[in-house]
Amino acid sequence: MKKMWEESLLQGELSRVKALELLELPTEGPEFEALLQAADTYSRNTFQGKGKIFAQIGLDWQPCSGGCQFCSLAAACGNQEGPFYRDPEETAALAGRLARSGGEDIFLMTTADYPREQFLSIIAAVRKAIPEGTRLVANTGDFDLAYARRLKEAGCTGAYHICRLREGVDTAIPLQRRMQTLEAIRDAGLELYYCVEPIGPEHTNEELVEEMLRIRDFPVGVMAVMKRVAVPGTKLAANGEIPSQKLAQICAVATLLCRPERAMGVHEPDRLCLRSGANQIYGEYGVNPRDTERNTEENRGYSLEKAQKLLEETGWSCQKGGVCND
Repeated sequence: MKKMWEESLLQGELSRVKALELLELPTEGPEFEALLQAADTYSRNTFQGKGKIFAQIGLDWQPCSGGCQFCSLAAACGNQEGPFYRDPEETAALAGRLARSGGEDIFLMTTADYPREQFLSIIAAVRKAIPEGTRLVANTGDFDLAYARRLKEAGCTGAYHICRLREGVDTAIPLQRRMQTLEAIRDAGLELYYCVEPIGPEHTNEELVEEMLRIRDFPVGVMAVMKRVAVPGTKLAANGEIPSQKLAQICAVATLLCRPERAMGVHEPDRLCLRSGANQIYGEYGVNPRDTERNTEENRGYSLEKAQKLLEETGWSCQKGGVCND
């Protein structure tokens, strides 16, 4: 019976109703196990058993006007000690090392207030420092089509941008502004990376499915789910965090509902999720919105080496030397 139920989940796209039903399952028992197994089977077949490691570099440490109630960089959080901008030459050199050490896609992350012209110049410098063919991804504040085209001209191949859960409620950014940026990314011909995040215990299954379905209007090759970290000093820290089993359930449903073609990511890196549809995790360096230290690699950030080890331990193949298969 469990095998039959698993196989039924692999036949065709899930409906909204079915996705909600799966998210309502208790996080134990044969049906829950069959859900995780179905998502794992989909991903291992689709991605041919290959894991992916992305690398992200945070560029600035300053109070951000985005007003996100879960972020260590929010102005109201008060964790920053004046503005800090990562040196462009150091950033380019680090990006080059990460790309040669296993980071298949290199992400450059900023607050919403990072100077735009400065960001373009760093993108251009990083583009020159990383091997040809390495994807370069912008993770920055909202922008219009003209700036999206400039990001591409500077060397970006894609952009990470999302509508956060309860956007405009738990953040100071209007949902419509986020949607306009998503459209600009698509219209500029940049690859869009999407994620359902940051997931907390208070979010309803209906909210989760709504964000999973949002990407159907956009071509998305890389999908992900991310739990919210209870960062000290943030307003939403008091709500706590979801357990690993719930994140794995959400990961599995998102995998089967969205059917990403290139990768399915999870954050934070999670062993159970890597057996529930996910095949991609991050190494993180520099500033991190889920950390109160300026250099997350010295605190809670995952290294590329640690990411590779976790992928291999969960059955995803990686080449020797720290570089996952293309």
